[in-house]
Amino acid sequence: MKKRLCRLLPPLLLAALPAAALAETTVDSTTILRVQQEAQSPAIGTGNKTLTPITEYLGVDADKLGDGNLSLHMLGWGQLEFADRDAVPGSADRSIDGKLTYGYLQYRLANANAQARAGRVFITEGIVNEQIDGVSARTDLPYGFGVSTFGGATVHTVKIGETNTDGKGDGIFGGRVNYRYRGLLEVGLSGVYESAAPTPLVAPGGTPPLNGSFGNHRLVGGDLFVRPLDLVQISGHTSFNTETEQVAEHSYLLQLTLRKDLVVTGNYDFHHDRDLFYSSPLFSSANLLKSLTQQSKVYGGGATYTINKNLDLSGDFKQYKRDIGEAQRFGGDLRGNYLDNALRAGLSYHYLRASANFAVVPVAGASGSFHEGRVWAMHDTKTYVASVDFIDYVFKEPVEDKRYAWEGQASVGYHLTPEVTVSGDISYGQNPQYRDETKGLVRLTYNAKGGAK
Repeated sequence: MKKRLCRLLPPLLLAALPAAALAETTVDSTTILRVQQEAQSPAIGTGNKTLTPITEYLGVDADKLGDGNLSLHMLGWGQLEFADRDAVPGSADRSIDGKLTYGYLQYRLANANAQARAGRVFITEGIVNEQIDGVSARTDLPYGFGVSTFGGATVHTVKIGETNTDGKGDGIFGGRVNYRYRGLLEVGLSGVYESAAPTPLVAPGGTPPLNGSFGNHRLVGGDLFVRPLDLVQISGHTSFNTETEQVAEHSYLLQLTLRKDLVVTGNYDFHHDRDLFYSSPLFSSANLLKSLTQQSKVYGGGATYTINKNLDLSGDFKQYKRDIGEAQRFGGDLRGNYLDNALRAGLSYHYLRASANFAVVPVAGASGSFHEGRVWAMHDTKTYVASVDFIDYVFKEPVEDKRYAWEGQASVGYHLTPEVTVSGDISYGQNPQYRDETKGLVRLTYNAKGGAK
């Protein structure tokens, strides 16, 4: 079933392209040629490596197909990479990769905000966040209620270790029911059920990723949005793992608009790693890492103050607590825009203060604490766009004998036509892994919207 569906999707989508040419169609194309040269740090090793991949991103949105309620949406990428064989012994001259990120037909009904989609789609309903090859549908019901559902085949990703699987089952379905009262309240119940996780088979001569198997990916939960007053807004969700019968996650955000120029936020996030990532072999069975980072909490807040129409100042703080350590991250940003938003610039500073055992595998004498500083600017006109960006990290304790990592980047582009822009980036930096890292790219962007004459 899975293989048949994956083989059927591309022909169906391609068959719709001739009709798309006669519709109101938007095409986004970005072609990137990147050149990267890396010189390893003496603490890591020696040798240089040069990479020159060519990447193409292509998106198509065609509206008003058929009776006007049908539309086609596609986005994908492809890459051809030329490797430096002297720096990468045994590598091929080139490698080809690519993926259809999404590609689906959508039909909207005139009533009840109803719609149906078929193809490769992302599902974001309540606690559900999945990518599937299948169908989905949603509609509003009387008295403020609504319902959505989906089902199909999972989209498989990279295989884990030397096994033959990514840990996902082949089939998946789920949905959400919700109640909404004006713009003041919305509550929902949702769930996702994936078919049984596979047993990893190890290639001859390979080693299992961990002792144990994958867990089944099955969650239920609720989500909430409430806005009792214009200045108060609360949103979030809680999920529950039906396989382990434990709470997997809490995630909630409070937003207070104290004045039109002052917004204050507070957040709380709780993850029980084994229950949230049960489909990973890292937490699904008895092994060494099962006892590590069993749960983590993040809470904090921030504030943004609009000094004037051109300048914003913000500050933030987060506290991270895990079974094996804790850390705090705090700092601020100053952002400005001028010349009717044609010129934008900003600077920021943050500090991460981490306990000695905050890492998953603590190392004696090591520290995860560091300072982070950044300054950037961008100028965009009808003729050209230019930007500069500099970021610097200063470590509390040396990492591979280095106390810092930094990178500077400059970019300039020219609008050949309103639809076509050619641009180039160049960057240089140093870090614990590479004593010198130089990257450059040339980008060609095409964006056009057309329709039937």
